[in-house]
Amino acid sequence: MSPAEVHGLLTAGGEVRRSRPIMRLALAQYAELRHAHDAWLSGLLFEPDWNLSAVVDGVVLTVGGGGPGAPEGLARIDIRADDPSAGPEPGVVAWDDIDLFGYPADEIASVLPDPAAVPGTAPADVMVEPLGLRLWRGGPTESADWRGVTLLGPGADGWRTCCPGALVCARDGDALVGIVR
Repeated sequence: MSPAEVHGLLTAGGEVRRSRPIMRLALAQYAELRHAHDAWLSGLLFEPDWNLSAVVDGVVLTVGGGGPGAPEGLARIDIRADDPSAGPEPGVVAWDDIDLFGYPADEIASVLPDPAAVPGTAPADVMVEPLGLRLWRGGPTESADWRGVTLLGPGADGWRTCCPGALVCARDGDALVGIVR
């Protein structure tokens, strides 16, 4: 699916933004591919055509292309509960009939196949490699609930030139190199 096709779908469902946030760098600005890979997995790096996000029922959807040599295909979707102080509770975000944002994080992680903690995140994010799924709390505070989920699709294979890491860079990339380090 191309950026234009995704833009059309998002426009039909809600408000769509196309922008480059100030903290994000371009792929060419990273001297080492492992740092760019970690930035992409962390939501800090997007292909230029994929700077799309939409707000639908209090949920923010952000989409991303597939990385080096594969920018044309949809590879990742980030789903984040909007700031609760900004309005009503977000809509239901379900995975296989499980409301991911409606139950305590530990309860949800206990029913997922092979959940593993994401290194370097506190409180710990959880990745589920067999499902291409990463759950995150979205802030430095201890939250009992998940506030976001990242879904990776087959288009994420563009990062295989770096390493086999699907949900975390296997070469210990550092997304903040060039931004604050």
